[in-house]
Parts: sequence; structure tokens; C-alpha cells
Amino acid sequence: MASGNLNILVIGAGMYVCGKGTSGFGTVFPAICEWSKLHGIPEHLYLAATSNDSVETANEKLGALNQLLGTDVRFRAFPEKGQADDPGCYHLALKEIPRPACAILVVPDHLHYQIAMDCLRSGVHVLVVKPLTASVPEARRLIETQQETGLYGAVEFHKRFDRANLKLKEAVASGAIGRPLYFVVEYSQRKRVPSEIFRNWVHDTNIFQYLGVHYVDIIYFVTGARPRRVMAKGQDGWLKQNGIDAYDAVHGVIEWEDPAGETFLSFILTNWIDPDKTTAMSDQQIKLVGTRGRIESNQKNRGLQLVTDEYGVEDINPDFCQTYPTASGGTGYRGYGIDSIHTFLSDVNEVETGNVSPAELEHERPTFQNALISTMVVETVNRSLKKNGAWIDINPISLEKEEPIS
Repeated sequence: MASGNLNILVIGAGMYVCGKGTSGFGTVFPAICEWSKLHGIPEHLYLAATSNDSVETANEKLGALNQLLGTDVRFRAFPEKGQADDPGCYHLALKEIPRPACAILVVPDHLHYQIAMDCLRSGVHVLVVKPLTASVPEARRLIETQQETGLYGAVEFHKRFDRANLKLKEAVASGAIGRPLYFVVEYSQRKRVPSEIFRNWVHDTNIFQYLGVHYVDIIYFVTGARPRRVMAKGQDGWLKQNGIDAYDAVHGVIEWEDPAGETFLSFILTNWIDPDKTTAMSDQQIKLVGTRGRIESNQKNRGLQLVTDEYGVEDINPDFCQTYPTASGGTGYRGYGIDSIHTFLSDVNEVETGNVSPAELEHERPTFQNALISTMVVETVNRSLKKNGAWIDINPISLEKEEPIS
């Protein structure tokens, strides 16, 4: 199968897909446009949204993006023009899209399980934004269905492609910092994320589940360790005062056991009530202290700062998803956000051509099976929150089916 013949269904039409609610274009649409430059325009591109307004916004964003990049990517929309708004219109898209096909799910956390399951049962490979699910039973059912169908399922943990995190992994693997003792992660976003962009569904998640899960996966990816017990505390304040039933901040402590049987701790501190005038959408940093050294990574301050009359001071992450001049005089997108989606599309092509099996990707990618660790932590964090910060053990038996990472 030629790369250009890959049929793609995008489910969701929000900020990460097309930049809805922002001045940008998100990550998914730029990745697909760049894919079209490299491999040819997808034979069929579908977009399943929940409303005509969302489709119209996505169409406008894609049109402007095509003009910027010199591409000609278009989609067939569900709901189609004139049809009623319908949160379940992705079902019709799944019936219409020719096989082989893949779906990129960018929907609220609580919808991941059912939509991913429907995609698998329709014979479609799936990429899900993090977290895979919020519960282990749901994750296990998805894994079983993915394995039964022979399809490929992955989670869009793009931070695994960040060169800073790859250096972190290298430092651990080489033994340069000795045995890990503890990680400290601080990760936060602006108030407008829960109060405006995600206001309709923020009560169905929390900031640790939505954002902190990225660094749960990174700690697992870097160390190969397994979580043994978890405690978490939530803090109320600004959001509830503004009529939003969600924690301002959630902090988790995780005890891990590494492959050598040694234990270490991680402290993951998350909030989404940063001032809207802060210099970046996300403020994030990770520190690892070991017996022979430490490594600290400020993943907001990458050393590139822009000051303008229109936006004030901005700390720009040049590595995630940014435009750059191309050698031909045009504009292109680069970054680990693009790499993550391109890797999935390439993997689907390799699976479809028989060059690799989904099972062979278990050791190399954030597959559904691989994402079970982060789901276990998310589920246990949520249980601890309900028990006012009690330590909750993760049964080692529940980890037995998990495949090790390389």
C-alpha cells in the first residue's frame, strides 16, 4: 500500500486538532498537512465533530493552514452540511471510510473507551490522545479487542519524542546519574484551558489525569519501573468559585520499583490555574536526582523568547510544534508533536504492508498495552483523591500481562 493511499479519520475538532479557540492551528491538522507533502494527500480524510459550528471552524482553520503551507488537504465532514448536530456522527464516518484506515481520537477523556472500541470493531487502527482511559478494566478490554482484531492501537504520548526526554532516558540507561532516588515534576496550564476551552467537560476529568499522565508515562519510559503504590491530594479554589466543579491542582506521589528491585519516588505537581498572562500555555519541568548525579529539564524555557506589542512576552518551545522556513522558500511544521503523529501513520502503513506486526511494536511504541501503566496510576490517583490522600497499593498481579519496554 502506498503511503498516500492511507485513509484517515480524525474524531474531534478542538484545540489539539485545529487550534480551535486559539490563534494557531493545533497539532493534528499540521501533522496531516506535512504528511501530505511527504507521502501524498490522504486518499480519504474524514473529520467527525459534534456540531456544524465545529466543522465550520475546522474548515476555516484547514483552509488557512493550506494557504500557509502550500498544501491542498481537504476533508469530508460529519455531520455534513445541513445535517443536525450529532455527537455520535462518528459512527457514520466509520461506515463510510474505506479500508485500510486509521483514526486519530482527540475527544474528552471519558469518551476515549467507547469511541476507541467502536473504531477497533469497525476494523480501524487507532491513535488515542492521552490518557488511554481512566480505568484499568476499560484499558484491558481495549487491549484484548486490539489483539483479537490484529489492529494497531497507540496512545499519543508525544513527550517520548522530545529530545530532552530522550537525553533523560539516556542518562538513566547509561548509569551516569546512578540509581534513581526521586523525580520532581511541575506541570501547569493557564486558567482559560479549564474555564473556557474545556469548560463543557472539565468536570469529567482532573488536571492530573489530563496533563500529569504525560510524565507518568515519561518516568515509566525512562526507567522501565513499575508503580507500586500511589497517594494524591486535590486542592479546590478558583475553579469552584467560578462555577466549575474541578480541582485547581492535583498532586500525586508514586512509589516505583525498577527492574533491579530498587524503589524510588516521583512527586508530580499539577495545576491549571496559571495566569492567562503567563509566557506559555504550559509551564513544565522535570528533575531526577540519583545516587551519582542529577538531571534537570526546564521544558518551558527552551531559550527562545519573543516579545511583541500584540502578545507581550512569550516563551516559545521550538521543539514541540512550530513553523519554520523551508529550503524551497515556503513554510513547514516541525517538532515532536508532528513526529508522534507521523510515527503512528508510518506504523499503520508498515502493519498494512505486512512489514511489521502490532505485537512487534509493543517494545518500541506507546501502544495500548504499553499505556496500561499510566492508566493504572491515573485510576489509583483518582481512588486516592476520593479517600482524602490515602496511600493505595497497586496489586503486582495486575502488572503481569504488561509487556516490558526497551
